[in-house]
Amino acid sequence: MRKLKLSEWASLAEIIGAFAVVISLLLVVSSLDRNTTAIQAQVGDTSFAAVREVNLDLLNNPELFDITLRAVESLDSLDEAEMEKYKVWLHVNLDLWERQYNWEVSGLLQKDRIDRGWSGYFSAWAKRYVTGELWSDIKWRFTDPDFNEQVELALSEQSR
Repeated sequence: MRKLKLSEWASLAEIIGAFAVVISLLLVVSSLDRNTTAIQAQVGDTSFAAVREVNLDLLNNPELFDITLRAVESLDSLDEAEMEKYKVWLHVNLDLWERQYNWEVSGLLQKDRIDRGWSGYFSAWAKRYVTGELWSDIKWRFTDPDFNEQVELALSEQSR
């Protein structure tokens, strides 16, 4: 067996180095996929916790609970102060929806959680609690035209 020249050793080292780079890149991609999945799961958990907290606050606030029940039946049953409280409650919930929507657009929320859950949940929520008149009154607080379009789509389905 003949001895390898220095240039041949260098070529062999380059080939081994190239394989090492490819393997390390594959490991980085795999790690990024795992991190993305973990972040998406965390965002989903945060979403659930936020919605749960708002709903528990409603249950633990008899006055707001009563206002909400009456508002669903007839907005005319609310006095001015109650109407403002109701609008704040709507705003808090719509903020959650806007956050979900922005997370969806940015890819931070898993697509299957959007399609099967959050979009449907918030659309149904808007149809139940938000009227076109109320939306017109509070819409200025939401500056993302794409999100506003989502709300308006849900409200347009309300009258069907």
